[in-house]
Amino acid sequence: MKKKILISVMVAILLLCLASSVFAHSSVKMYFNGKEVFSDVSPRIVDGRVLVPIRTIAERLGAIIRWNEKRRSVDIDFEAIKAQDSRISLLESALAPKDPLTAVTRWAEGVKTRNGALQYAVMSSSLRKETFSDFVESNWVTGTSSPWIESYDVNEICRVDSNTYRYKVEFTYTDSTKATFTERQYVTVIKDKEDWLVSSLEKIDIKGKITEVKAERNRKVKSIFVEDDEAERKGYDKANVLIERDTIIYDGYTDKKLSEHALKKGVKVEVIFTDDPVTAIYPVTAKAKLIRVIDGAKEELIVYRNNHYGFTFSLPKSWEGYTIVTDQWEGVSLKGAKKGSVVEKGPILAIRHPEWSSRKPRQDIPIMIFTVEQWKSLQQGKISVGAAPVGPTELARNSRYVFALPARYNYSFLEGYEEVERILEGNPLIPFGH
Repeated sequence: MKKKILISVMVAILLLCLASSVFAHSSVKMYFNGKEVFSDVSPRIVDGRVLVPIRTIAERLGAIIRWNEKRRSVDIDFEAIKAQDSRISLLESALAPKDPLTAVTRWAEGVKTRNGALQYAVMSSSLRKETFSDFVESNWVTGTSSPWIESYDVNEICRVDSNTYRYKVEFTYTDSTKATFTERQYVTVIKDKEDWLVSSLEKIDIKGKITEVKAERNRKVKSIFVEDDEAERKGYDKANVLIERDTIIYDGYTDKKLSEHALKKGVKVEVIFTDDPVTAIYPVTAKAKLIRVIDGAKEELIVYRNNHYGFTFSLPKSWEGYTIVTDQWEGVSLKGAKKGSVVEKGPILAIRHPEWSSRKPRQDIPIMIFTVEQWKSLQQGKISVGAAPVGPTELARNSRYVFALPARYNYSFLEGYEEVERILEGNPLIPFGH
């Protein structure tokens, strides 16, 4: 049922507020979102109340206003606003990422294209509340026209748990002079029901080594001096960082908190300042909101993404330059007239270390891919895969495929098999929907 407001045409004005302190002969102006609004019917004061034209206000609020000759009334309809809200909600639902990498990549693309609406669409509810006013103020256009973002790189750096991932996003900026610099942000992505959403953003103000530590008499750290030797990055190359009572110190990219005693000379850190003013003198002095102690942090990762089957696989940085080797598994029937015959087939994708050679082979990471129906047949004992007495081990699945590790895949104990075991212990395979 449509929501309508019926009022007499003889009134044709909207009561907004009491204004007993304003005199009837005073000039009354209207402002909407800080900008003066003009109307063919001027606002006026009647009996100490400020009255304004209803059409002007209603249309500014997005309503449709009509004159009903039969009823001699003004109809104000807000259904258009409700329809627009529904349309936006459906669009955001369609954009909701089904895996963590898509969430952070889509957010990064929104930053690159200065599209605030795209960034907002993949944010968690709490982050939306935090950033909404900023997006509105910028009219949903973020960043600057110059310098602009030329490209970006996304790398997974930490899995806090199975529902929380942290990524490093490095933006490369350029301008008309073709000069470039980089800016780094850390993006945390969380699972929300069936979707993955960006829950927090950390923009690093300075990164580098601690070259000086100042402590109070009780040995409580008062401040640290940080120097950055990567001059090509945007930001501060030196800073006097003040440690406050509410400064949070984390162990690397995890959520494990450390005491200020972890801040020692020579330690590498990344610092985010508070919103308090920064001193204009050089080097700057600023309060620390968050400090990440990088020494001893988890290794940065590289990610193999397979869009055909729908999964990503995280690897240590040392695997950069890996190759994918394809093979095939065969399923032999255990029942019926075709017993002993090959009745099912599927792919095996092996991730191969860049240092592998025929003379000195290293342990691959093999991934068997089954359709859901093939996996059911295997679990029900209808087919057998391989000669081992036990079957493959499920790693993960999406709506169409099951990803599994072959039984006794490392029976030869090739070089690097221990590293592969450690990689697999970290649950590196993440499926995404089809």
